[in-house]
Amino acid sequence: MTQTSEAVVIRAYGEPDQLQLEQVPTPEPSAGQVLVEVEAAGVAYADVLMRRGIYPETPRVPFTPGYDLVGRVLATGADVPHLRVGDRVAALTVTGANATHAVADASLTVKVPAGLGAPEVCALVLNWVTARQMLHRIATVPSEGSILVHGAAGGVGTALLELAQAHDVRAYGSASGERTQAVVARGGIPIDRRERDVIAEVLQREPGGVDATFDAIGGTHLHRSRTATGREGTVVSYGVSFGVDAGHGRSGTLVRQAVALTRARLTRGATISLYVIAGPRGYATRHPGHFREDLEALIEQLAQGRIHPEVTVMSLREAAAAHSALEGGQVTGKLVLVP
Repeated sequence: MTQTSEAVVIRAYGEPDQLQLEQVPTPEPSAGQVLVEVEAAGVAYADVLMRRGIYPETPRVPFTPGYDLVGRVLATGADVPHLRVGDRVAALTVTGANATHAVADASLTVKVPAGLGAPEVCALVLNWVTARQMLHRIATVPSEGSILVHGAAGGVGTALLELAQAHDVRAYGSASGERTQAVVARGGIPIDRRERDVIAEVLQREPGGVDATFDAIGGTHLHRSRTATGREGTVVSYGVSFGVDAGHGRSGTLVRQAVALTRARLTRGATISLYVIAGPRGYATRHPGHFREDLEALIEQLAQGRIHPEVTVMSLREAAAAHSALEGGQVTGKLVLVP
């Protein structure tokens, strides 16, 4: 008899109401995979983009979203030498984590100590690893350098601010209204984007531009980010939220992003680096050892009380409300679903 579990399923691209909790066959791990009973699973802006059919790696419908998870291994496929049934783990899944049971590639899975909270560890898998890799592996910002973080109150933004502070890096954080308090709480310099021109404010304080700018907006906004960045600096483009804001579909978003990147690279100025954590071009896909190394380091820092991920926890049954809250800019830090 086929075993069943619960999963959030998207059967058509569109608004949050497309997210439905359904009974589905429990997945089985293939070679190099593990089956995990989920304790906590993340909701990322990439999930919003996938739900709308915009994200570059969007699967065909129907599919279950969920980029990251924490849970216990229930079964292993062949060729998984470092994990056993019963191990508590964290994993980068890209899709499938918003469920009671999910499969994960063992190469992107690490063990988790028993005493750590699942939601806090889940915050590290996508958001904090992304921040750590962009700050130290892509932009390589020096100690006592400076950065600009757009969307600084979000999951990756708050992680960037906290990691920058630990590395003695001045961090300017763009947010709106009360969300600027999240920037202050993490040692950043807040800039309310509703009240000030963010780029002008940064250049007033840093006439030569910052060492790096982290831009999840994409499109023509990359030009503004480049203006705020020194010529020897780096703009890290890691999102295309402009596609949602402007109502573009997948093809329109990707074409506009490609045009913006091409135009920027044909003119003098800061280097533009495109960061994607997973997929064929993903940093973790190409360098799984770096992913595990970075996640293990962050888990150790969490265990030592050196980092403090902020999380909002909701039920798996509230997936639609979670997407609405994230898309509406109502969440500070990481949003996590628990079965």
